[in-house]
Amino acid sequence: MVRGEKLGDAIRYEQIENLRQDLYLYIDNNTEKIDVNLPIFFAHIVSALDRGFPDIDHATYDEFIDSIAYRVMTKSSQKNVIQYTERIVTTAIRSKRSPGKASLRILCGLQMLSSGHFQDAIGYFADYWKHDARIGFLIAYCYYSISKSRTGEENSETARLRQKTELAAREQLLEMARVQPPLYRLKPLDLSDDKTVDDAFWFMIKMSHWWFPNEKWFIWIGLEKAKKDNNQAKQVEMLNIATVKFFNDLDFLCESFNFRLEHGDGVGANGIVKQMIQQYPDSLEPIYYGLKLSLIATGKSSYSQYRSMATEKGMPVYLIQILDWTFYVLKNQKDESTMQFKELLRRFNSLSYYFIPLDYIVQDIFSAEEEVSRQARMLFIDSVDMYAKKVLKAHS
Repeated sequence: MVRGEKLGDAIRYEQIENLRQDLYLYIDNNTEKIDVNLPIFFAHIVSALDRGFPDIDHATYDEFIDSIAYRVMTKSSQKNVIQYTERIVTTAIRSKRSPGKASLRILCGLQMLSSGHFQDAIGYFADYWKHDARIGFLIAYCYYSISKSRTGEENSETARLRQKTELAAREQLLEMARVQPPLYRLKPLDLSDDKTVDDAFWFMIKMSHWWFPNEKWFIWIGLEKAKKDNNQAKQVEMLNIATVKFFNDLDFLCESFNFRLEHGDGVGANGIVKQMIQQYPDSLEPIYYGLKLSLIATGKSSYSQYRSMATEKGMPVYLIQILDWTFYVLKNQKDESTMQFKELLRRFNSLSYYFIPLDYIVQDIFSAEEEVSRQARMLFIDSVDMYAKKVLKAHS
């Protein structure tokens, strides 16, 4: 590419990614050569970026250097040598455009944890756990691992140190429950696909249930990570724990309902609805979930049953009529849906700002083109669902 020429964002991203993958392959096959020529290797990286992508922004540039440095850390024959990992960090920092060391320190911490240097990993991680909950769980795991490494020949000093480090793991988790840091905020953590790191997170989630059985936040953060990772097995595990320990918690029941509905378990979702109605008889929210399930998965008799309950409990009439319109739309009854739409406009004209744009989506649902209809259907369901939840001030 000619110096100064700008690539479209999508094309540039693809070309940068291709360069990254080429360099990964080179690193995997030339670790010994790189180990003895680290400065020269990183100089070549800088040259390739400057030559190929002269207009690359600083953040993307530095993230690229981070990813290459981490690949070298994890593939080198000296990856378990702390001094060598430090040398990689020092060399990589000189290659970056910004002077910040945080990302490389986090990556170094990941490598220290993977290689069993738990005390060193804590030192690298310590300043960052409030920015991403994953770091906090990894710190707790390091403390716990140190405590277990001190088993063996017993004496008063080793027993004291073991108790101290296990207590530090517990205190780390308690402080996290108090602060409740966010998840997936630190991008360097996303570079790791090391099973050891992922297992460390889930191990400490398990320990948190054992040590602090009444603390809901640990379940929520586990659910959030499982959903982000598309880890269905962990979602099921977290929901099973939640619905046993906190069987009357509406937030967890809603999560369980949504999960079952998303995965086509209509029977299980209906069971959750009945449980919610039994435990929250004065709330409209469980009744709405029954209506939603009927619209998507069951049928007219179920919808009529929940509709009667909604009317009896005082659900807003306009919301019930919107759901009636939705029923006919989703059952592909075009004439009835048109009649319902006209009735909505007549009775609730002040809400036409919402109905009229929604009707454009409905027209696509009745399109002869299957893909157009499918996408419109999904958009329509999501819109009505968000609107209904807003009206009812629903938990999820």
